[in-house]
Amino acid sequence: MEIAIGVGKVLVGKIIKALINRVKKINANLSEEFKIRGRDMRICCPDSIQTYSVSFESKGVPFFTKKRKFKFGKVRRVSLRSVQALQTISKAIDIVEDGFEINLKFLQPGELYILDIEYLIDDPNFIDSLVYRKVTRDIPKEKKKEYWMTAQLKHLDVLKQDFGFIELRDLDLNVNVGVHQDISLKIPGAFKKQLETVSKLLKPIGRGMTFELYSRLLHQQKSKFGGKEYEILRNLQDLFVPYEFKRYLDVKYDFTYSNCFRGTEYYDLLPFPTWPKFMNIISRTDLNFDKPAANGLLIFKRKDFIVDIAKIFE
Repeated sequence: MEIAIGVGKVLVGKIIKALINRVKKINANLSEEFKIRGRDMRICCPDSIQTYSVSFESKGVPFFTKKRKFKFGKVRRVSLRSVQALQTISKAIDIVEDGFEINLKFLQPGELYILDIEYLIDDPNFIDSLVYRKVTRDIPKEKKKEYWMTAQLKHLDVLKQDFGFIELRDLDLNVNVGVHQDISLKIPGAFKKQLETVSKLLKPIGRGMTFELYSRLLHQQKSKFGGKEYEILRNLQDLFVPYEFKRYLDVKYDFTYSNCFRGTEYYDLLPFPTWPKFMNIISRTDLNFDKPAANGLLIFKRKDFIVDIAKIFE
């Protein structure tokens, strides 16, 4: 355990140091022409993007028609805004292979500007090494299931060592909400048997088995679900569309709901979609030095979900 923590700390220290060194080079380059008024670094977690924002104004000397070059690595996006005019000055920015350039002829002396620069963080394990995430499930209740969520910055001493403020935005936390048991409570056994029979008929089988299965299916078609299999499956599928399933979810405290999607299928052997074993729920939060930890609660309204499943078979 201590070895793993040490490795993670080294990884974070190495990447953070690289991010900070790049910021220092940008500041040094800007300082030759401008007075830096404010700085801020953010990390957008879903896309693993470093965003550095710096506000600056001229030192009072007239600009010459020239460019200021910032060749400190490939950029994802760069924008320059005038605070006074509230406009983006797109003509002032030129993206080059190893960075970007500011064309000074489009800037006015004495004005305040904000420069936003985005870089991709290449290491896929950076966020996991930077943040501790945990989900704890409570004992399921009749009306709901509850999942407690925790996210916390690790290695604060490393993060604070060289930089005054860092913010992580939209940190994802995934929760697998099991639904197949609740579905099984309300799906009649006769309907499940019909699905299994149809599935077997769709596979390569012998003539004798085909006759036996067709006879079984004809008998099953006499039930109230006969001939309605695909209509019922379509109605079941609609419950798991994200904008429908989120009706059964409630996210509280430091986290907010972001999205959800289907997990693996319950009937894995069937050659057509049925219902999932679980739904993957994505909640998000922000972390920074002032709020290094976040706690949240995900509630799955299982009673409402079960009632709606039952309605499909009524």
